[in-house]
Amino acid sequence: MNFTYRQRGFGPAPISFFTLGILFYLLWRIATLYPKWENTGTEATLSWDVFGYYLYLPAGIIYQDLSSLEFVDVIFPKYRPAGDFHHAVDADSGNKVMKYPIGMAVLYVPFFLLAHLVATFTGFPADGFSLPYQMAISYGSLVYAFLGLFLLRKVLLKYFSDRSVAIGLGVIVLATNYLNYVSFDGAMPHNYLFTVYVGILWLTIKWHENPKALYAFSLGLCIGLATIIRPIELMALLIPLLWGIYNRESLLDKLEKVWENRGHLGGLILGMFIMGMIQMAYWKVFSGHWLFYSYGEFGFDWLSPHIMDGLFSAKKGWLVYTPVMIFALIGFIPLYRLYKSIFWTLLIFMVLTIYVVYSWEIWWYGGSFGSRAMVQSYALLSIPLTLLIQELLGMWSTGWKVIAFGSMLLCADLNLIQTWQAHDSEGGWYADGPSRKYYWKTFATTRPQKADKKFLDIRYEYTPDPDAKIIALSSLGFEMDTTVIRSKGHAFEGNYSLVMGPTQDFSPTVEKVLASADLEHNTWLRVSAQTLYTQMEWNIWQQCQFITEIWNGETLRHRYAVRIQRLADPWQWHDLHYELPLYRKAQANDRLKVYFWNANGQKEVFVDNWRVELIQP
Repeated sequence: MNFTYRQRGFGPAPISFFTLGILFYLLWRIATLYPKWENTGTEATLSWDVFGYYLYLPAGIIYQDLSSLEFVDVIFPKYRPAGDFHHAVDADSGNKVMKYPIGMAVLYVPFFLLAHLVATFTGFPADGFSLPYQMAISYGSLVYAFLGLFLLRKVLLKYFSDRSVAIGLGVIVLATNYLNYVSFDGAMPHNYLFTVYVGILWLTIKWHENPKALYAFSLGLCIGLATIIRPIELMALLIPLLWGIYNRESLLDKLEKVWENRGHLGGLILGMFIMGMIQMAYWKVFSGHWLFYSYGEFGFDWLSPHIMDGLFSAKKGWLVYTPVMIFALIGFIPLYRLYKSIFWTLLIFMVLTIYVVYSWEIWWYGGSFGSRAMVQSYALLSIPLTLLIQELLGMWSTGWKVIAFGSMLLCADLNLIQTWQAHDSEGGWYADGPSRKYYWKTFATTRPQKADKKFLDIRYEYTPDPDAKIIALSSLGFEMDTTVIRSKGHAFEGNYSLVMGPTQDFSPTVEKVLASADLEHNTWLRVSAQTLYTQMEWNIWQQCQFITEIWNGETLRHRYAVRIQRLADPWQWHDLHYELPLYRKAQANDRLKVYFWNANGQKEVFVDNWRVELIQP
């Protein structure tokens, strides 16, 4: 059965029209409640990856220095957009070459120029990073989002009822991490790519309805633009190429249509070439090569993709953090039954997308909310999602409607709570992804316990047993130990505590060779200490760690390290402890080592009442 187009305008579709207006307002309102343009440092709009995407514009237009980027030596300490400057690499030509592709800078241009004009004629520094620039890129990101949703409504109304489209738009905006990548992290590529993909869908449909050279050329521009934002988006070319093909007859019809309009294929290629040359010309001038790989040692694990982790891991699993997309995947069932003409296009594209996205070595994509690399694919997934919604509204029983729409509502609620967690200072969010244990400890709560942050590092939790036998292996109070640096001003008990700091990076080590008796009766290991700090170490890589290692000869079998500073507030003693199932992790004659490491941090941590114990239930 061919896909039937429904010609609809604003008149016959008031519900989705007003829904779109409400969604526009909500996205804008949420963005203004958390105005990143007013933030500083790594919480500002132009920070972390966005700083790198944007850097082309001030470098080329304001400072006219795309080769050495010397101005960064002044800008970076002034605005502190990231922990360190990693946004360019050294090329063989002797120049600095931007790490990130140029496509986002192309889309930022109109808002950058507006901001530069405002800064030039006001009292703000016209340096590319002051408040007008931060605001312009933030509001520009909302403009692109509004354009994408406006076009998506037009796409969906060609196929589905007004009510179905209204609900589908609401689900995309409120129940997925698209919300985060518009209202909070809108300057990241995913919001922009979502809009570009909607444009590719719209132009593909328009060309198949009424082939015009302008549509084909515009398609080439959009596909080329997506590619110079993220090179793997070149696979967007599959959308117009496969659209409408579902059997031999449709394939022959498609080939005939392309042949009759073969000049349009040249327009498509020309559009892609124009966009591609923007990136390639930059590479040629500054690296000396038409093609240049700027991501260094990072790459793709093509033969061992991380698909299961990418979909289901508590760390950043797509369907864990955006479970409502399960409904979009279910929607492929009626899509196959009713509309084979686009089923195969969307299915092939989504399978390839999942494979490519989760073949990336850093499959969790660093500091992000959920699986951000999937956000742009929601433009295509909106079709099976909205089809399933229409099927629910028109065909299924009341019970199924209650279950399905109730589940979607719960998914929206979960998305809002987790978005809150990701940006609230006390939300307990961990940008690089939590462990499964920590995910469930903080599930659907806006005020998690700080002490539970140990489960970011440790995934085991011992269930207390009042009848358990406790065997003490070591107990250190540092009252008499003069071989270490001690503090007399900070002590939990007695007069002294151990000082971990820049002058004492490692503590003494508690060691024990494990005997068979130590591993009997499902033995657990408990390490505990009272810890205190007075100055927060914000760099998690330099936070003091409480470490347990299990060695077999010269081979390290297991290593566990809990970061101390993120578990409690300053100036209060914290009872830090964690347990490990020793009977599962160690063997007789293995060597146990327990110690503290300050990780080259410059802030002091005080340790008292350090204990190492075995628990035998």
